Amino acid sequence: MNGLRPMSTQFEETRLQISTGPGVKISHIDYTPQQYRSVKSESPPCLALCVFLEGSGESILADRSRIHFAPDQALLFASPSNSCSETNLPGHQRLRAIEIHFTAQTLEQIRGMQIQPMLQRLAANASLRPAGEDSFLYQFPASAAIRAIAEQIFRQRTPEGVQQLFLHSKALELLSLMVEALLSILAAPQSVDKPAMQKRDHKKLDRARECLLARLDHNWSLAELAHASNLNERKLKEGFKALFGNSVHAYLQEKRMQAAAHLLSCTELSITEVVMQTGYANPSHFSKLFRRHFGMSPREFTQLKTSA
Repeated sequence: MNGLRPMSTQFEETRLQISTGPGVKISHIDYTPQQYRSVKSESPPCLALCVFLEGSGESILADRSRIHFAPDQALLFASPSNSCSETNLPGHQRLRAIEIHFTAQTLEQIRGMQIQPMLQRLAANASLRPAGEDSFLYQFPASAAIRAIAEQIFRQRTPEGVQQLFLHSKALELLSLMVEALLSILAAPQSVDKPAMQKRDHKKLDRARECLLARLDHNWSLAELAHASNLNERKLKEGFKALFGNSVHAYLQEKRMQAAAHLLSCTELSITEVVMQTGYANPSHFSKLFRRHFGMSPREFTQLKTSA
């Protein structure tokens, strides 16, 4: 084998796994394959969630059904038995995600809580059951609140003594938000008059998203973005919200905040330079948004980097 490690081993070595106590395990996934990769994985009985922050690919489930994942999507999965999957990743593309497993021990602890009937309702209404009749899988747009908590978990810098408590609370908060979001989706009336999104519109909405990400510092108007993606403004507004779980403006602000955190963490740029590069003209407004998003000021955030 010329000393080459198996692909699955290479992938697993990039995962940072943290146990926050009995029954909860968090994985930070940050992986950029140098070529196409196919990674097989197995999971014990559990309730699991995943939030994709960056990157896309495809997963083949135990029943051979396929799901495509992309940034700003969330998955909620449950199986009372062992399950397996195969994930296909394109080369030279960074995959960044948070994955949390709640074991049978944790599920037993919450059995008497109000969330248990909610999970039972989700199980009863699931259309995807990749690991048998008692399993379920939901895929849906991650809300701004879900993405924000996933980013907090991914970038957590709490002191070692309180790290487990912080992550444990965030894991449960993320689970509750995802269950609440799914129940809202189930409760929403399904209009027979509203046509399904056409495949060509899906591609155009992807193009709109790519335009935003390519020029985060640009102050996009709906008219300009609609023109760039060859959509009318109504289809852009409604389709973007349906596909990515947020309005165009809120999505752009979310991505600007993520870019700002990356620049503050990984470069020597000043806060003023970061403000300009992420499209904000007013440093005070930027600081207010940053604190709302990450729970600390940009200056406090940079101080964590220097003390790490």
